Amino acid sequence: MIFSRHWAMPSGDTFDVPPIRDFVQKYLLKSRVSVDPFARNKTWATHTNDLNPETKALHHMDAQAFLEQLASCAVKADLVIFDPPYSPRQISECYRGIGLEVGMKETQSAALYKRVRAAITPICTDDAIVLSFGWNSVGMGVKRGFKLVELMLCCHGGAHNDTICIAEQRDQKVFNI
Repeated sequence: MIFSRHWAMPSGDTFDVPPIRDFVQKYLLKSRVSVDPFARNKTWATHTNDLNPETKALHHMDAQAFLEQLASCAVKADLVIFDPPYSPRQISECYRGIGLEVGMKETQSAALYKRVRAAITPICTDDAIVLSFGWNSVGMGVKRGFKLVELMLCCHGGAHNDTICIAEQRDQKVFNI
């Protein structure tokens, strides 16, 4: 497993942070079909989605519904980028930003992450890479058949949380344990 730590100023657009941008692009260069269910204005992936219709993403759906639609069309990705809102406050801001009601149910980040991760697995090729970003290193995990291949911390200084960036690869041997 590769481990690294970098320092960079924070940004509301995760992939505008140079070391994080470089982390993603390294994997995108090797990818044939990629999916980003929380793309915002990044158009790097083959299939992009963002709930906000004002973004440059190709689709504007709930992330789980977007992934399920890809699965129903038999899309198989060798790279998936998982960069959801990191906190209940960020989830609330995203929903309110497009005029949706926000309550306790909508701001449960653990529930959102679980739903979306479950929808990612069916679209992954047998050796797919999933890049996950946030303030924890949970990722896809062994129970879904993934092994950690790279972990990068991006320190933002002061009282800012680090951004934790992980790359996991699907591994049938791990899944069959």
